[in-house]
Amino acid sequence: MSTRPQVLLVSLGGTIAGVPDERGRNAPAKTAADLLSSTPGAEDLAEVRVADVRQMPSRAISPPDMHALAREIREGVREGCEGVVVTHGTDTMEETAYALALMLDIGVPVALTGAMRPGHVPGSDGPANLLAALRVAATREAAALGPVVVMHDEVHAARWVTKAHTSRVAAFASPSFGPVGTVLEGRVRLHVDSVRSEFLGVPDELSGRVELVWVSAGADGALVDATAALADGLVIAGTGGGHVPPAMAESLQKAVEGGLPVVLASRCAGGPVLEETYGGVGSESHLRSIGLVPAGTLGPLKARLRLMVALAVGEDPVEAFSE
Repeated sequence: MSTRPQVLLVSLGGTIAGVPDERGRNAPAKTAADLLSSTPGAEDLAEVRVADVRQMPSRAISPPDMHALAREIREGVREGCEGVVVTHGTDTMEETAYALALMLDIGVPVALTGAMRPGHVPGSDGPANLLAALRVAATREAAALGPVVVMHDEVHAARWVTKAHTSRVAAFASPSFGPVGTVLEGRVRLHVDSVRSEFLGVPDELSGRVELVWVSAGADGALVDATAALADGLVIAGTGGGHVPPAMAESLQKAVEGGLPVVLASRCAGGPVLEETYGGVGSESHLRSIGLVPAGTLGPLKARLRLMVALAVGEDPVEAFSE
């Protein structure tokens, strides 16, 4: 009887699944089975079952696609899978990883991976990344980390990971935190025992419209006014510790008074939204006083997903963002 764990390998496309067109431009076409067969040593690590949920570049991935992926993973675990690997394009991998953290509470390791270099160019990193992700998915202790991104032999928690470079192989980082593990000499070495749970619930669907407004110098309330007319929720990527120009603050107050949930994050790469350091219109203390919900240390992209899932499962936004 085999002692290898059963691992589900799910493909969503991306560079790792790409093949060149007549001009050498990459587009996803390889299936999960194709990726597995081109990764030497993969079958020695686990009994791998394959599934294809989507076949697209990750720039095209949407929250409903993330929801479909979560359902596929849950079904795989119900059928006996003891670990999951998701191959994914790198553009939005951090968002899918965090969406899964919000919607999965399954008790098995989930590792997302991809490639920065297409398979047809020298030095392609796809097979090595897939092998490392399979090692993580086959490591029972990794379940306590929630969904993780495994790239360049580093293991990053969904809450903190971001794509920090457009093209280099070591493209992913976790600002202010660092990787939670590494893959070295064929072993998974975890730096922490667990991370905080991000789980909110499993919605029937994930189709609500939550918009993100990035604050820049001199911005007024025009984007906020337009968003308030059509969105179910709004996230503000404020400057510094969570600030907006005074001209935008009035529109935010109207949006909140009109019943729109508005979450305040910072556009900075690290650090929390402040509480009472600054005063005056547009400061973090003013925005909190008029009803904006602080995102804490959660970045704007992931705050958007957290608000979206919270609204979909009927969770109060204030409770969903309490730390």
